[in-house]
Amino acid sequence: MESGSKNLILKESFEGGLKYSLYSNFKKWTEAFLELIDNAVSNRIPGKHLFVEIFTSNKHFRIVNKGGYGMKLEDLQELLQWGKIKERNSYDLGAYSQGGKAAMGYLGGSMVIKTSSNGEKVLYRIEDNDLHDYSLKNYPVITTEFNNLDGYVEIEVSGLRRKIKNEEIKELLIDTYRPVIEKKEVSFFINGEEVKVDKFPLDNDFKIQTFSFPVKKGNKYYQKVYGWVGRLIPRSGTKGGLKCYKLGRLISNREFFGHPDANYKQTLNFLFGEVHLNHVPATTNKTDFDRDSSEWEEIQMEMYRILKPHIDDLLGRDIQEPTDDEKDRVKKAKEIVDELLRLKKIDLKGLAVSDLYSQGQKYRENHPNVNTIRNSELSKRKNNPATPPPIDSTGKRNRLKEFLDWTVRPMDDSVRSQIEEKNGINLLIINNLFPGFVAAKGNQLYLLETAAIQLSVPEKDEKLTPQEYLVKFDELYSFFCININKAKENLENRKLKNL
Repeated sequence: MESGSKNLILKESFEGGLKYSLYSNFKKWTEAFLELIDNAVSNRIPGKHLFVEIFTSNKHFRIVNKGGYGMKLEDLQELLQWGKIKERNSYDLGAYSQGGKAAMGYLGGSMVIKTSSNGEKVLYRIEDNDLHDYSLKNYPVITTEFNNLDGYVEIEVSGLRRKIKNEEIKELLIDTYRPVIEKKEVSFFINGEEVKVDKFPLDNDFKIQTFSFPVKKGNKYYQKVYGWVGRLIPRSGTKGGLKCYKLGRLISNREFFGHPDANYKQTLNFLFGEVHLNHVPATTNKTDFDRDSSEWEEIQMEMYRILKPHIDDLLGRDIQEPTDDEKDRVKKAKEIVDELLRLKKIDLKGLAVSDLYSQGQKYRENHPNVNTIRNSELSKRKNNPATPPPIDSTGKRNRLKEFLDWTVRPMDDSVRSQIEEKNGINLLIINNLFPGFVAAKGNQLYLLETAAIQLSVPEKDEKLTPQEYLVKFDELYSFFCININKAKENLENRKLKNL
């Protein structure tokens, strides 16, 4: 061989053994499973609802998507070309045509693919009975008629090598694809049951900030970034930071875009929101964005600016969790109010004059000495309403509201208390950061007054003027103060009887 020859050529080649390396590219079964779901979600047609059905058993699973583009014969051929870079549609999360095939090999021992293209009535079927034979293969195609014009793709993986958990799949889908579920772009079903999302546990007293800005590094489909920033309620069970999505798919979580996170100060865990980075490149397994890319650097600068006032606010905020003593006082106050409401109901059943007056209900005409009773009761009131209801007015006797439970927790210091509905039942939330709570040290009368304020708030179908609301509150809080000792005595006697 002549030294220094310029005629030597080395040629690249692809060996089937590379499949083994790609099969091993997952840390957990959930990553591989999501690759297959990504393929289904990426197959959707803009403006058309996609249905993704997942069927599981101990031995195999099937993922079916209906209503998308489906796959033509040439698409099926491209699927079998490992690493092929192809033109992607606006929703396609793929990059190198290897994730789905590698996922099947990681999860199981064999596979069957059935597919039909949108607008065609032909179904193509291929199968591989030994995914762990790493040689490059030929796949015979079985063609049959298909009585459906919608796009259709079905992937079945058998001989499972990993345990697939339905509950974990459900949590994965909700966490990963929440935006497309909420917008009804995609519906997911697990063994026939539709996957639905609950609302984020946001602090409704904080006004959500929405944002949108153009990007120079966008692509032909996506030229802007958009999202929102809010606050979580205390002890929400949700981690703070922004959820970062690409094409409706979660890529990274708990993002603060260069600001300190909750490890620096716990109050930062209240920051929460979403941002959609549809143009920013993600890693091959979609576990993060390419943070060295110019696209990421551009949006990080702008997101840092957007988040700064929120970060500054939370860094300056002192979140003091309620003490055990405060929790105990709230618990005891609830017991007292429950007993006071029981006494109030007894009073109502007895047609107490003060209650009938405050609720504007007409007396029975045969009530003895009705006028005498009215006049004597009215004269006892130190602060009669400026415009009392007419003597003969007839109104609805409002039922007394009840709260399933009370809790004390930090909220914005401008909020004294609020009612939250949980499973159709009212929950009274008392703010231990409210200046009135701090000044009164959360004493018993303050807690009873807080309950009376919320109990006096009109029902949805009830109309009260501000003056009527004040009369209602004054009367209820007065009843509480007058009967507090009796309520305590009843509670003590009940406890002694139960000993």
